[in-house]
Amino acid sequence: MQNKSPLGLAISLSLLVLSTAPAVAAASGELAGAAAATELDRVEVRPQLESQTRAVDLKRSSDAIQDAVSSDSMGVYPDKNVAESLQRLPGVSVTRDQGEGRFVVVRGLDANLNSVSIDGVSVGTPEDSSRAAPLDVIPSDSTERLRVVKSPTPDMPGDAIGGAILVESASAFDRDGRSLRGKIEASHQDLSGHTSPKAAFNYSEVFADTFGVALGVNYQNRKFESDNTEVEYGEFDGGSEDDLFATSLQHRKYEIERKRIGANLNFDWRPSEDSQYYLRTLYSQFDDAETRQRAIFNFGDGEVTALGNNQFRVDDLPADAIQKRMRYRTKEENTFAASLGGENRLTNAVVDYKVGYTRTEERVNDEMEARFEYNGDDLAATVDQNSGIPRYSLSDASWMDNGNYDFDRFVLSPKRVDDKEHSAQINVRFDGDNSSYKFGLLGRWRDRDVDTDERELRVGPDVALSDWTTSSPDHRGGSLGQGMSSDAMRRYWAQFGSQYSARPQDVGANAMTSLEEDYTASEDIFATYAMGTWDIGNLRVIGGVRVENTQFQATGNQVDVAANGRSYTVTPLTADRSYTNVLPGLHLRYDAGSDWVLRAAANKTVSRPSFGDIAPRIGYNRGDEEVRIGNPELDPYESKNLDLSLERYIGSTGIVSLGLFHKSIDGYIVNTVSDSDPEYPGFEVTRVINGDTAKVYGAEFNWQQQLSFLPAGWDGLLVGASGTWLDTDFDPGLDGRADEDFTLPRASKHVYSAHLGYEKEGFSTRLAAVYRSEYLDTLGDSGAYDIFVAPNTQLDFSLDYKITDNVSVYFEAQNLLDKPLELYQGVRSRTLQNEEYGRTYALGLKVAL
Repeated sequence: MQNKSPLGLAISLSLLVLSTAPAVAAASGELAGAAAATELDRVEVRPQLESQTRAVDLKRSSDAIQDAVSSDSMGVYPDKNVAESLQRLPGVSVTRDQGEGRFVVVRGLDANLNSVSIDGVSVGTPEDSSRAAPLDVIPSDSTERLRVVKSPTPDMPGDAIGGAILVESASAFDRDGRSLRGKIEASHQDLSGHTSPKAAFNYSEVFADTFGVALGVNYQNRKFESDNTEVEYGEFDGGSEDDLFATSLQHRKYEIERKRIGANLNFDWRPSEDSQYYLRTLYSQFDDAETRQRAIFNFGDGEVTALGNNQFRVDDLPADAIQKRMRYRTKEENTFAASLGGENRLTNAVVDYKVGYTRTEERVNDEMEARFEYNGDDLAATVDQNSGIPRYSLSDASWMDNGNYDFDRFVLSPKRVDDKEHSAQINVRFDGDNSSYKFGLLGRWRDRDVDTDERELRVGPDVALSDWTTSSPDHRGGSLGQGMSSDAMRRYWAQFGSQYSARPQDVGANAMTSLEEDYTASEDIFATYAMGTWDIGNLRVIGGVRVENTQFQATGNQVDVAANGRSYTVTPLTADRSYTNVLPGLHLRYDAGSDWVLRAAANKTVSRPSFGDIAPRIGYNRGDEEVRIGNPELDPYESKNLDLSLERYIGSTGIVSLGLFHKSIDGYIVNTVSDSDPEYPGFEVTRVINGDTAKVYGAEFNWQQQLSFLPAGWDGLLVGASGTWLDTDFDPGLDGRADEDFTLPRASKHVYSAHLGYEKEGFSTRLAAVYRSEYLDTLGDSGAYDIFVAPNTQLDFSLDYKITDNVSVYFEAQNLLDKPLELYQGVRSRTLQNEEYGRTYALGLKVAL
């Protein structure tokens, strides 16, 4: 028998199930009809259909324009990562970290422009300079529903230019009676060869029909690797303006152990139909232990000669142009959210209220990197840039030997981020026969503290890199030479680290990297709104206005480094700001009959500047003639939004929808670099400013359906497809590029997803694909230096088989196409970064009682 690869096995298994299951089901029906006296037990499993039905119900009943992902009746998602579950929705994509979805992009807009809440309470971010909240830190097993509101009504917070992402944990009343669920899983990454465990347990019960408890805990310890190659391109002596050369190339090997722990404990008390009270708590912990080995080749340090046809020769390459680096760090991130509230129906009104608390922390206490330089003779090299990733060869292989390296420096980079928010809100609604009026107040009090502390230590004992030598790591992009042990590095530092210090000329630079990015900030938001809802036949009209006042205070540092780098001064800076945004909104929903729904919305939303951008700070490096400036005077983004959608519901499980939208975002914040700033003559000045208006035009299509009209057996097919098309435009105000057209950073023109599934009796299988077209990531000084993320397609497969009513087994395969994360500079043929993760397979067992 011929052996098959895991990919071939997964695809063959999928095709086998899709082709044979209808026949098996049909045969089962015939046997049942032929022997009516025999009663056969039938085990049904419908996780995809149940989650799809719940999501369709959420969308259909919503007054706002939104899409949703829901668990099935057993609390299981078709996808296992919160961010990756959301990317199944039209208009939603993700940016990835080490192959896992991390930040959610709604309608092509930067994740920085989204708001994220857990059980109705806004959650912060461990990112030191951004508002983007990472969603890979929240285990999906801790949640029940995920919503993306794309056009919020006036009774919702207005900081959602991209979208409002609502994460909801489970209530005991989401289940029927007592529910016990458990899951164990083993996942295997073929790149690393590691197999990793995962487990989850959930319990819920309702007592006396009035009091409910829901508890969930989950754990994952995943070991994996990634192979990364990064390139820098630049001009070289004798080359033409467009003849860019790979001045630096480096191979990076990542070995990662990533632990996730999640827990939620929720209480509900419903003593009567007119009163209900609840407590929601959710905790997640994300620990990342990462070892990174690097081999760096600075080809631009030699004499470069263009040979034509993208071929280059490098002569007199100095030995220290080749470097090795070993980095180790553990990153700990945790998120805690709690909300306590209730709802009471009075004689003439309904009152609901809530107090909330969220805390997000990041700790990187032990990050260190040891750097070494090659000490052999000068080298010659050839570089071929015809294959995306440049191919190269060196005249001498002695660079691979760790014994041929001299110690350069240790770099220590600890970091601490604390983000806390308290909130309180109350809403009052008065209901009439065909109308209702709603009023509310919200207060949010947020505090952030960011402390980074990077320093370079070059004075101390020499380190023999050969003492840290391990076997050469496998790397798909090329050789790193002999390997390096991070355990040996940490043991060495524990014994001799106290003997290292900075050179006198590095004192100023260390102060800059240690103090410039530090800040504390407080942000108080006070909001009120008035909203009316009127039902006129089949038309529902929602109109109102929301007013949000923001008061911001922050402290930072001005660091002024002398030209010789040996001294510096630090001056504390403070800033405070207050501004008010008026956010009107009008929403229309028309039920046209025959399951047709037409929606329209016109509203205004806001997103506040990133804390790192508005923190008062000035980094004044006189030796390099550079100044970096924070801008506390930044205005928030303000967006005028138009939405129109047409929806056709197909039974209880299907939908076809088409949406059109437009956003006009005033004061879009951009980073600028100028060498003609009148405040700092002769210096290159970097600062963020409010730029011109950004325009976004888009269309969304979504179709998902169970093909229940097909003959018996085939009626278990489930299909779905969605697409988003974007046209964006903005002016970043870059010197020398005024005549160019720019798309918004991180805005893909096209995002597509599709799935094919089958569920019948004990089988549930699914093949799902997501495609995201290229997008602009970073703007450079010219088009040749702009950085883009290349198109990417993710293909995943899952199979679930229910052995009994209570026990099922499942198999999953992720990244079946083995697609890398790829970035390029200027043109697609100039690969800037290529990071590969390989395929991952999982086998698990689920029990539900």
